[in-house]
Amino acid sequence: MLQQLDHLPPGFMTAAARELHRVLPGPTLIHLPGDAPERLFVSILLHGNEDVGLLALQSVLASYGARRLPRGLSVFVGNVDAAGAGVRRLEDQPDFNRIWSTAPPRTPYEHMAAAVVEVMRQRAVFATLDLHNNSGRNPLYSCLSGTQRQHLVLARLFSPLAVLIESQPSLGAAFAAFSPTISCECGEIGSAQGVFRAAALIDKCLRAGPALFESGDAPGEGESLDIFEAFAVLKVAESLSLACDDHGDNEADIRLLPEIESLNFRALEAGHVIATTAPQLAVEPLRAFGLDGRPIAGLFQHSERRVRLAQPAIAAMLTRDLRAIRQDCLGYLMRRVRLAAS
Repeated sequence: MLQQLDHLPPGFMTAAARELHRVLPGPTLIHLPGDAPERLFVSILLHGNEDVGLLALQSVLASYGARRLPRGLSVFVGNVDAAGAGVRRLEDQPDFNRIWSTAPPRTPYEHMAAAVVEVMRQRAVFATLDLHNNSGRNPLYSCLSGTQRQHLVLARLFSPLAVLIESQPSLGAAFAAFSPTISCECGEIGSAQGVFRAAALIDKCLRAGPALFESGDAPGEGESLDIFEAFAVLKVAESLSLACDDHGDNEADIRLLPEIESLNFRALEAGHVIATTAPQLAVEPLRAFGLDGRPIAGLFQHSERRVRLAQPAIAAMLTRDLRAIRQDCLGYLMRRVRLAAS
């Protein structure tokens, strides 16, 4: 399933995400030479409709033209088929950011992911950037799989906001075991700011020397790195119909608040309404799970056709995108992380 190249294929620099299937037949790992031997690894299009990584990478490479890069660059181009259809993933595919398990691979997709990890583990990886768009309105932030200093340094180069998400089989978690790693959430699809900031980060990492991770203390509150830990992922019961705003099915079992995306990165008090429901709904409308997949009880109260938070929390990644909710989740609940002094 995985092909590897040591050059950019013709048409790559000008292709839109929806055209990339004409340039690459499928998931591809591209290795480009550079002066410093430790390579920057960049992952793009794990979700086919999130084109920020492709646009940022094209911008950076165009700025170098025919000049040699300051360090080697390896690029993993993920779900080309879904990109051609303009969707997160095709219905018969897994989520390309949930195939990076540490367990022995079982499916062709997991074998592909394991091959990418093994190839890059054998090379000296300077840093890993996994580039995404958000499906909902959020500030730009990075996702961490650990709070070791090298990950925090990298996160602060991108944004003063970071979210710790552990116990998920993501690319970020797989690479954090042997490389400074962040997953960058670069705003909604089409965000020019997201493309600009992602491109700036790629260029910084290409130009940076080893001293970036070898000296100095980890950024903390004094340097405005706010870290939050995701402790619950929110899902809608599959058997229930779903709508948002005044659109869609007026008889839907669950209706999300029109302003739900404005709740992201806000501290919400107990009792805050997340959704309304049809009368006499027999099934719990929203379910909360730990990042290990285990159900969490008691996070919501459902009464008088309203679903409320049962305890204070900080929301993130809440979205009105009904397809993304069905294929992934409604969003996350978080708490602030206080790092112990070293």
